[in-house]
Amino acid sequence: MLRSRIMGSRRWVLSRGTVVAGFLSVLSYTASIVAGLEQPTWLLISVIGAGSLAVVFTIVLSARDVRTAEQAAHQAAAEQRRALQEMLVPLVHTLGEVAARPSARERERLQQRMKSAVVGAARIIGPENTRACLLEIAGPPGGRVLSCPTGLWFGRQEAPRAVFCEGEPRGDRLLRHMDQRRPLFVPDMELEPPEQRTRSRTYRTCIAAAVAPSANHEAFGLLTLDSPEAGDLTEEDIKIVEILGQLLGAALAIK
Repeated sequence: MLRSRIMGSRRWVLSRGTVVAGFLSVLSYTASIVAGLEQPTWLLISVIGAGSLAVVFTIVLSARDVRTAEQAAHQAAAEQRRALQEMLVPLVHTLGEVAARPSARERERLQQRMKSAVVGAARIIGPENTRACLLEIAGPPGGRVLSCPTGLWFGRQEAPRAVFCEGEPRGDRLLRHMDQRRPLFVPDMELEPPEQRTRSRTYRTCIAAAVAPSANHEAFGLLTLDSPEAGDLTEEDIKIVEILGQLLGAALAIK
């Protein structure tokens, strides 16, 4: 969401400069043509002079566009770092509270709060129509099921209804990535094999990461992120989802 706003403003700045530079380039090109025609001297001098200025302004504006793009990129990086800090600090604080509580009942209450906080934090990754949810695991080996409990999703107004079962193609892939602690990134669901595509077609791209504190510890499910447009999520978002999954896994591992 934050990234889309920043990138949108950068595109506006670049497009405005590009249009002006393009107009001046056309003017300089026109001047070179008119200079070869039989026209009054004053007109030739005026047009050639305007064409020369156009070339200079085109170069200056192009350089300005580059600087503007660099500034926008630096601003985007700074905004992302600030957003991550604002997102991670309260999560780490809650994790510390879970570890400090002597009562199992209090720890469980804080763990439930941590679930909602992590899913809410994941929600700010990507554009506004992104949806985040926690897929919790249940069932014995060979019959495991991943599903999103009521209230453990944030984002666009469309509750996740899919249930992923062991023994089915989509469920097996998700469980395999969870067991191996490998994140799953699908850039475009339409390019996936038919058995891996969503039946409802409510999203085109998604990321899933294990909710586990480490590779050797029990996994509690998957933290997922999806969006209806291909390109809304990128490889840069994977690590953030992984970190959030590890933080939640660390909180849930405290007994």
